[in-house]
Amino acid sequence: MIGTKVSKHVFLIRGENKGKYPFCNCLFIDDRLKCLIDSGAGASQMMRLNMEGIDYLINSHAHEDHTFLNALLRNARVCCHENDAVAIESTEELKKRYGPPNSEIYNLMDYFLEVLNFKPSRVDLRLRGNDEFSFGNVRLKVIHTPGHSIGHCCFLIDDGDTRLIHLSDIDLTSFGPWYGCLDCDVDMFIDSISKIIEIVEVMNINIATSSHNEVVTGKEEIKMRLKNYCNKIFDREREILKLLTTERSIDNLVGRGLIYSRFPEPKLAYMIFEKVMIEKHIERLLRKGLIKSIRS
Repeated sequence: MIGTKVSKHVFLIRGENKGKYPFCNCLFIDDRLKCLIDSGAGASQMMRLNMEGIDYLINSHAHEDHTFLNALLRNARVCCHENDAVAIESTEELKKRYGPPNSEIYNLMDYFLEVLNFKPSRVDLRLRGNDEFSFGNVRLKVIHTPGHSIGHCCFLIDDGDTRLIHLSDIDLTSFGPWYGCLDCDVDMFIDSISKIIEIVEVMNINIATSSHNEVVTGKEEIKMRLKNYCNKIFDREREILKLLTTERSIDNLVGRGLIYSRFPEPKLAYMIFEKVMIEKHIERLLRKGLIKSIRS
């Protein structure tokens, strides 16, 4: 079996460890032209494919768990949104999106990249929103959905009598949205989720796949899951506002369960991710005039 059959020509390849970081689910389109969305399922899962025969590799965005096996697809034309392409081509640029050079998180990213034996990849085609592909029977449309990264994309896929959406890292997990890189943006994330909800409604989408979760079916179920996922942002914001009645330092908000219930290893990296995410909420609250100032 190639993976879980989603439609006539589309298969979900579950990443190792159920698609949890540092792996991701990949989507395989088995048509006249063959396409793989992301390469981070892990070597054992990728070996199910004839990688020499894949014509297109589309990276949903630049994060390492989606690109670290790009090099295995030597004959594929590698595609990514123009805003994320440079971070796929350059390890230095990827690390800089987590933090400035020689910062703690910039240096800690070497740990994550070494675990994955990460190598940068060429990008042959820089995508923009609304770009379209035809692989034979299957048509794919690029939907630019920034927030998780500045170049993050979802994909509307038409497979004859079946239409589905691949949500990439708008992944509908119980954790909720992740925006721990410098190029992440909370307002853009909210707008992107709203955009996807509208597409699901207007296009009558009944199947949604994502990078770190199971297949979700039913238009109303998909819309409800998207709304609940987005509401995690507002839940976090409300909790931050509560804590700010007594705390006036961002450092004192880290480790209070606002983002992570517990920090995985290496703890320092996840503490920094949490701080970045809290800082993005603080910036949003300042813009909205809901708070006046806070210490870093």
